[in-house]
Amino acid sequence: MFAGSLLVVVWFLGQNLFAAAQTTNATCDVAHNWAFNSQKQSPCEVASALLAVCTGSYEVVALPVNFHYNPPSMQDANPCQCNTVVYSLLSECGLCQDRTITMWSLWETNCASVSVGSFPMPIPAGLHVPGWAYLNPETSSDMFNESLAQANANITESTALPQPSKTSSATVPTSSTSSAAAQPTIASDSSVSSPVNQKRSNAIGGGVVGGFAALILVSSLAVWIYRRRRNAKDKGAILNSPVMSEYRTDTLPSQPTIPVPSITVSSLNSQPSGSIHSSV
Repeated sequence: MFAGSLLVVVWFLGQNLFAAAQTTNATCDVAHNWAFNSQKQSPCEVASALLAVCTGSYEVVALPVNFHYNPPSMQDANPCQCNTVVYSLLSECGLCQDRTITMWSLWETNCASVSVGSFPMPIPAGLHVPGWAYLNPETSSDMFNESLAQANANITESTALPQPSKTSSATVPTSSTSSAAAQPTIASDSSVSSPVNQKRSNAIGGGVVGGFAALILVSSLAVWIYRRRRNAKDKGAILNSPVMSEYRTDTLPSQPTIPVPSITVSSLNSQPSGSIHSSV
C-alpha cells in the first residue's frame, strides 16, 4: 500500500514537472503543421521539453524579425544542446516563425562532444519526438534541410523507453498428501520467532525505510526544481546565455563619397559688349 502511494506521488510529480518544464511563446504558421508531433505539439514545445532535461526548465522564446536562435555558449553547453535532434527542432522552430537559422558547424563549435542522429539523454515521460528530427543536417549546405524533413514527416516518433516490469517469484509446487505425511513433524516454540518470520519482518521494515527515503528524495528534487524556476522568474530570465541574435544590414559601413569638382562653362556671348562712340 505504501509502495503504491509512493508510485502515485512520483507519477504526479513527474507529470507536473514535465508540464512546467516545456515553456514557449513561439507560434508556428499553419503551413508548418506537418512538423507537429502526434500530440499536436510544435517543434518549439518539443525542443523546450528536451532542453529542460538538463536545466530543469528552458523557455524557447518567440523570435522577432531578423533574429535567429543562438548556438550554445562555451559556459552553458550541455548534452541536451549539443546534438542534431535539438538543433533540427530549433531550426524548424525558427523557420515556422518565418525566421532564419544558423549552420550546424557553428552550432557545435562550443560543444565538447556532439551526438549526431540521437538525443543522448532520457526522453521525458509522455513526450513524443518527431522522427524527422533525427535526420542529419545536410552535408552540402551544412544546415537543417526542411524539405527533407517534411518529406519524412511520417517517420515513427521516439518516446521514453518502457520500464521493465518486475517478474513474480517462482511458484513452489505443493507437496502431495502422502509425501507430507511421510515428513517428520517439527514442534515449534511459540516464545521464539522462527527465522522465516524474522526475515520477513526485517524485509518489511527495510521496505518501509527505503520507501520513506525515496519519498524524501523525490520531494527534495521537486523543491529544488521549484526554487530554481522561482529564482529564474524573479530574476526575469530563465536562460543563462543569449537565446537569439539579430541579422542586420543597416549597420554596414556606407561607401565613401568622392567630391566631384564643379565645372564652369563660359561662352563668348557672356562677355560684356563695349560701347562705340562716334565723333563729329
